[in-house]
Amino acid sequence: MTNSIKMLKEDFRKRLRSYGLSETKIEETSRFFEQNNNHYDVISFVIMLERFGLLRRDIRDFLKDIGLDDTILINIFGKVDITQSGVSGADLTQVILED
Repeated sequence: MTNSIKMLKEDFRKRLRSYGLSETKIEETSRFFEQNNNHYDVISFVIMLERFGLLRRDIRDFLKDIGLDDTILINIFGKVDITQSGVSGADLTQVILED
């Protein structure tokens, strides 16, 4: 089941400001949402925030502030790492038995 978090645009912008994102980056973030009918997948959103220089702990705090719990956050950051590594899920894990 897909989770959705809804928030007002101005609240969203205020929260990004509070984490130190510049107005230019906030505008760029808002444009991404507008280009996607005000929806944006969280994995791409986290990657974008990291690209903008936000630390993972700040991104985690931001996501917690908007209502995501720890289990979901662990899943998100795991998927971000997989996406950024360029490795498919099938290539990521192997079980090796040794004598």
